[in-house]
Order: sequence, then structure tokens, then C-alpha cells
Amino acid sequence: MKEIKTIVFDLYGTLVEIKESKHFFMKLFKSSKDNFGVTISEYLQIVMKNDLENVTRLLTIEFEELYNKHSAELTQELKSVEVYNEVFKVLEELKKSYQIYLISNLAAPYKKPVYEIGLDKYFEKMIFSCDCGHIKPEKEIFKLVEEFSGSAPNEILMIGDSFQSDVTGAKNMNWNFLHLVRQGRLDNDYEIKGLNELERFL
Repeated sequence: MKEIKTIVFDLYGTLVEIKESKHFFMKLFKSSKDNFGVTISEYLQIVMKNDLENVTRLLTIEFEELYNKHSAELTQELKSVEVYNEVFKVLEELKKSYQIYLISNLAAPYKKPVYEIGLDKYFEKMIFSCDCGHIKPEKEIFKLVEEFSGSAPNEILMIGDSFQSDVTGAKNMNWNFLHLVRQGRLDNDYEIKGLNELERFL
């Protein structure tokens, strides 16, 4: 991977973890009387591809009522977000030699901890599904990195914990990729246990 110029990270499960997960948006869906009139797949697409104002507009009034009723749980969940031990040190070092980007599939409220923790300062640009209207592994969200960075596919390295979203998405773009497997056995040469292993690939 000697030609790498741009490194792209996933967020949750890769750089940060939720210590007290409430599965907030799933709880709202399961608490609703008629699933807000949409399928679970449609619901997740709406939640992750739109800002909160649009989500509220696209779903029934019941969504807003349940959101407000359970908002304390969301606050608790967001407050429990923590950075994995090696992250700051690794990003600090990488920023000296590479362009660093972030691509994350998330509902709008989950952007907040990135700024509170101070992760935002390490990235040239952070691309969130709720802002751009596309989710990994859709090609459109990956193409934004190519446009912003000016890097060719073989000059980009994607690192994430989701095989479907991160590895498959990167493969479809002909990017380099590493699959982060923090728990469990490593079965492939493109898998790593932690971000401090990056150096031997770069």
C-alpha cells in the first residue's frame, strides 16, 4: 500500500464506541403503534439519510411524540460514547503524512459526540449519511471522498468494522481496505485487531 495518499475511517465501532447503547431509534420503531406506516428497512433509510427535521416530516406525528418522550435515553446514550484507546495517537501520526476523511452511516444526533470529543479536527472532511442522503455501501457516498481529496481509487485506504458497509463499499470502488475486527479471530490478511497495526500496512 505504498501509494496511499488518503485514509478513510468509519466512525462507530472503529474510532468510538457507545458504552451504554439504548438502540434509541429501534426502540422508537418498536414502540410505535403501526411502525410509523413503513417497513423497518424504509424506516432505517429515512433515519440515516435525513436530518432530524426531515425525518420528523417524513414519518407520522407519533415519531416526534415518541422521540420527545424518550429523549433522555438518547442523551444518556450519546454521553456514553468513548474513543478507543489508540485512536488519538494514531490519527495524530497519520495526519502528518495523509489526508484523513470520515464516512459514517448514522442518524443525525449521533454526530454530536464527534465534536464534543474533539475528533473533528483530524479530518479534511467528515461525510455523514444523514447529511448527504447516501449510505455505505452505496457508491455515491464513497465518490464524495474521491471528489474532495482528488485521490485515485488505488491511493485511498478504507478502514472500518463493518464488512458489508466498509469492506464491500471499498471493494466496489476499487479502493484499498482493512477490516477492523476488535473482537474474535482474524481469518484474512486484510483484517486487523486495532488501529495501531496500521503502520505495518502503510
